[in-house]
Amino acid sequence: MEILGQKKLTLNNGDEYIRLLGIIRPEDINNQNTVQSSRIANAKISYTGAGDIADPSKKGWFSKLIDAVQPL
Repeated sequence: MEILGQKKLTLNNGDEYIRLLGIIRPEDINNQNTVQSSRIANAKISYTGAGDIADPSKKGWFSKLIDAVQPL
């Protein structure tokens, strides 16, 4: 069986997402309908973000301050 899950974390300046994709066997699902992470085959975990934190090209507050004082 293929599984896919996502967790959204809301931070001060944007949202972050942790995504999991993998393959499990039905017999590895326990009574609480969960699977131990060590039982996930071909696991792919990705971490992405949106908003100010995720945009590395945005200037920080100090760079903005310097540009306001000395706009060259």
